[in-house]
Amino acid sequence: MPASLRMSETPSNDKPAKDFNKIDLAQLQSFSFGTQWSQDKAETPGNSGGPRESRRDERPRRDGPGAGAPRDRRGFRKPAGSESDAVAPAGDTPAAPREQRREGGYDSRGPRREGPGGAPNRGDFRGQGGPRREGGPRFGGPREGGFPPREQGPYISPFFNVTFYPDDTGFAALAKAIRSSCRTYELFEIARVIIGKNDRFIAVVQHKPAENAAATKPAPFAISVPDGIPFESEAAAIDHVLEKHLGHFFDVADVEIDAPKGNFQVVNRCTVTGELLGPPNYHRYNQIVQQHHAANIKLPFEVYRNKIESVREPEVIAQWLEKMKKATRYTWKLTQAAAAPATPAAESAPAAEPAEGEVTPKAVATPAAEAAPAPAFDSIEEARQYLLSTAKEKVVRTVESVRFAGKNLELLPDGELRRTIEGALERQRRFPLDTANALRGRLRREGFTIFKKGSKGISYVCAVKRKFRIPNQTFSDSIGALISFIETHPMIKASELSEKFLGFAAPAAPAKPAAPVEGAEAAEVVAEVSAPTLSGEQQAKLNRLNGDLRWLVSEGYVTEFIDGRLFAPAPVVESRKKEIEGAEHDPENFPDVPTPEAAANPSEEASAQAETETPAAEEPKPETPAS
Repeated sequence: MPASLRMSETPSNDKPAKDFNKIDLAQLQSFSFGTQWSQDKAETPGNSGGPRESRRDERPRRDGPGAGAPRDRRGFRKPAGSESDAVAPAGDTPAAPREQRREGGYDSRGPRREGPGGAPNRGDFRGQGGPRREGGPRFGGPREGGFPPREQGPYISPFFNVTFYPDDTGFAALAKAIRSSCRTYELFEIARVIIGKNDRFIAVVQHKPAENAAATKPAPFAISVPDGIPFESEAAAIDHVLEKHLGHFFDVADVEIDAPKGNFQVVNRCTVTGELLGPPNYHRYNQIVQQHHAANIKLPFEVYRNKIESVREPEVIAQWLEKMKKATRYTWKLTQAAAAPATPAAESAPAAEPAEGEVTPKAVATPAAEAAPAPAFDSIEEARQYLLSTAKEKVVRTVESVRFAGKNLELLPDGELRRTIEGALERQRRFPLDTANALRGRLRREGFTIFKKGSKGISYVCAVKRKFRIPNQTFSDSIGALISFIETHPMIKASELSEKFLGFAAPAAPAKPAAPVEGAEAAEVVAEVSAPTLSGEQQAKLNRLNGDLRWLVSEGYVTEFIDGRLFAPAPVVESRKKEIEGAEHDPENFPDVPTPEAAANPSEEASAQAETETPAAEEPKPETPAS
């Protein structure tokens, strides 16, 4: 520092000069606001990684021989403070080139913290670091030993609601099986039977109510009239009919026609499929391009237009003209069918006989009126317009809700409607709450009894209304003994009554031989099967037991479940009896809630009876439910 700027530690008693307070600014030309003020006091290690460097203008310059390149501060980072990170003051150690520091040398950040106990290598700030972290649950990729991917549940549509109802044919067979057995079934088990196979249910699809009252009303569903397939839009249904059922309305044939006439200097060609589309000045060019795009191209139409190229070779133009000589002709075929019903009515009117004395005029021979030729079209677009303007009601109709047979689910095209039905079906097969609630009203109308048991309110269905005994109610000796035994042995199986109640085992049903036998072996098998195993008295007791049990179950005093278990409630007082019989929910559960077994599943009985007793029903067409 210049001596003129230093202040004396002891004030002088001399009288100051006259121009003492004047400042000569020329002396501040070399003054610099650098880091000189921090050099007098050493910095504490750990604050910024070591002592600061001296003033820039006092540093030794590096432009001489052996000096490194000027330091590039664009990648500067404030180093973490530690004693090991301290760097010697400038001038003590010559600066190393940047390449040396990058490849393991030292720099202002200190040595890298690698090895045991150190932090992982972070690498250079500009992408010179270690390997990139890819994969793993947090970064979207699979990683060995990581968590398994989260299971996605069935699809839930934000637009439609689906409810499943039993098909009439399958429900009739199921109801017959329940009535004939007088057994008690869980409502959920019946619901699982209904939705277990696609041919047993009807799916009703409706639009979800709008959350906003001012929202626009959704477009109605469209039904293909020839096959009853529902669609989300009318245009999709019309395209389906033209693709699958065009032969119902037109006779389609390939014919030879004249080539287009005109001055065609260029022909456009699709670069995706190689198809020749036609000259841009051809009157059907736009129509041909749209049809080709709809049938063969999945790109957006505006993007696809850039994929069309123009060809000027005469050979290509001649090839297109030859191609246009072949056309598909669509001839209308409903004219004669529509006029056919009027013929019998005309023939049924008898000719009036002439009155007596009246001269009958002679029939005038007039040539029969020639039938008007049926309309014919050489393009599918013209045939489409004529079909919709003439017989649209035979092509498509609109409905507010869809009733769709489950057996036609595979015929639905991929889209929101099919995803909605499949997602709802999967959810109901896991937990059929909505189907059970929809089935409850149908069962009540058919005369079935539905009641709930237990704190969880498990619903049961039976064709017989339950009855409860009162104290001192008398039955016949055999019936009274049987019901008392079932009461004291709750949830006993019916097949165990003969052994535990009568004291002897009932003979098992004869098993069929695995392979046909002949001769003496066949006689021995027949004798073994037909040989009686019970005495006459035992057979009479067994017959009485089966009859008494059937009467108790059909009257409602004993509950028989689908797996053959039996339950008889204890006698209750008269007031309690009326209360229980009139209430739908009994908070007291059965002693042991039965678990359905595969052999006793009502689906087996219902499907067996449906196949053997019920003829195949015609395929129902989806209809709008009556409002």
